[in-house]
Amino acid sequence: MSKTENKNVAPTKQGYRLYFQYLLVGAALGAYYGIFYRPADTGVLFISVVLLSLLSAVLVTVIQIWKKGYSFKEILVIYLKSFAMFFLFLVMLWARPMIMEWGGKGLLIGFTTFIGALIGFIMGTRKKPSATASDQDKK
Repeated sequence: MSKTENKNVAPTKQGYRLYFQYLLVGAALGAYYGIFYRPADTGVLFISVVLLSLLSAVLVTVIQIWKKGYSFKEILVIYLKSFAMFFLFLVMLWARPMIMEWGGKGLLIGFTTFIGALIGFIMGTRKKPSATASDQDKK
């Protein structure tokens, strides 16, 4: 009987671990973009950040919903999460020169690490924890 109770507890912990894993990977990638940043001679227009985010989110959403029969609400959630992820990443890249000028290398690393962790969390919310054998038996 205790074995059944332990199996019921595992999916909850796995979900938190999964979110935390994505958060850490995102933070590590963000830190990388801050630590190894080298200023460029040319800047990027903010409108290009918005347009690339919109286009990327549309493409990712179309690929994810292809022949799957999602409701409009589910499609909208997929699109908004994709847009948020791409927009945050591109804004982070766009804002690096301003953050570097304003606060130096330390603030830049903190900023890119925070944005990377936020993107990682968004990615974690898109991934569903896998069901265990006991959960599949209940269905």
